[in-house]
Amino acid sequence: MTRIGLAVASVGLATALTACGGSDSFTDQSAEDIANASKDAMGDLKAVKVAGSVTTSGQQVDIDVQTNAEGDCVGSIGIDGASAEIVGVEGSTWFRPSQEFWEKSAGEAAEQIITLVGDKWVVVPEGEDGFGQFCDLDELLDQMLKDDDEDDKATFSKGDTEDIDGDEAIAIDQEDPEDGTSTGYVLVDEPHYLVKIEKTDGDDSGSVTFSEFDEDFDAEAPAEEDTIDLDNLSS
Repeated sequence: MTRIGLAVASVGLATALTACGGSDSFTDQSAEDIANASKDAMGDLKAVKVAGSVTTSGQQVDIDVQTNAEGDCVGSIGIDGASAEIVGVEGSTWFRPSQEFWEKSAGEAAEQIITLVGDKWVVVPEGEDGFGQFCDLDELLDQMLKDDDEDDKATFSKGDTEDIDGDEAIAIDQEDPEDGTSTGYVLVDEPHYLVKIEKTDGDDSGSVTFSEFDEDFDAEAPAEEDTIDLDNLSS
């Protein structure tokens, strides 16, 4: 499960946002200033949808999750085409993988788990890496937006403005000697949200979008009889 979280972080960390000052025209600011404005805007979010695909350690990880600051989430995670549904309500999280997902992630224990779980929702233990982090907005954004007090040697530059799903966004390229080059797209109009991250070189690559900022969504907990807690079964 942890690999899923790391896959998201690997793309997000490559497009770290750093802090600086400001100027009169947003697109006339330095790349660092624009990144700072985006970091501030993303830090104020109460809800967001994250979607896209990243490739890490030879595996493609697909993400399509809407999450908020209340511990709610809904969506799906995929590994090499095998998917798992996820839902979270007020900090409690469940996931329901397909048979193919178990086969790809559980190794030799897959058959036993499939027989045991069936089509029930599996309880995600509190503090569990992987699925649980997708229902924690602060943790998810912290992984994707690297803290600016980390002393890396990345350099930033501005690209062109582009249309991203009907909104004007400016490209900010980051060249990191360890992680390679990545590009973040920041909305020109306020609030200056980061709407897309792309990474095409280095060990990990992919594209992730951010949308439905601060929008409400429905997340309903599964019925108790439709859930299973693997920790209780193994204790």
